[in-house]
Amino acid sequence: MRVAVLGGNGQLGREVVRALVTRGYTVAAVVRHPAIALVPASVEVRMADARDRIAVTKAIHGFEAVVNVVGGGTLRRNDVASSTSAVVVAAAQDAGVNRYFAMSAGMVALDWPLFKYVLRPLIFRHILAEHRRVEDIVRASTLEWTIVRPSALTNHLAQRYDASLELQPRAFTTSRADVAAFIADELDNNVYVRHAVFVTSHRTK
Repeated sequence: MRVAVLGGNGQLGREVVRALVTRGYTVAAVVRHPAIALVPASVEVRMADARDRIAVTKAIHGFEAVVNVVGGGTLRRNDVASSTSAVVVAAAQDAGVNRYFAMSAGMVALDWPLFKYVLRPLIFRHILAEHRRVEDIVRASTLEWTIVRPSALTNHLAQRYDASLELQPRAFTTSRADVAAFIADELDNNVYVRHAVFVTSHRTK
């Protein structure tokens, strides 16, 4: 299978690219600045601004799946994830790419009192609103999508992930490597098509 990874040069994108290459997928990293792409030599690098529908359609043409990990990388008000999601979803449909992975976050379903009444209004309101916009865009599409909802991302080594359709208790952190492993597994098995999935690194009891 040929898979295009939008944002393939970011922290999460590089993990996803590595995981897919390890599984034997043919992978292209779609980036804005290919000259500084930090991906394995076997990975094709294609240039496209994720807000340019024509460029993205051209970059992903001929691929069977798209993994979009483009994000704003900030808690401040921004629309990077949602505006690029709108473009990439449309481009995937234009290019005939059916399988699509989107990034959200476990916080969309978090109702702990401390988060709901203190952290959300004071710190996370903008990024939470952005995650919800992304989910709405993806759900409205005709693609075979999977929305990935990890808890707080870390750069820890891969451990073992837990995936569930329900928010998991005490699911505080998820390594980017475990998110990448989940995406690779889901491409192999298609268990969560048209579902939003909570993913967290496994806790040893």
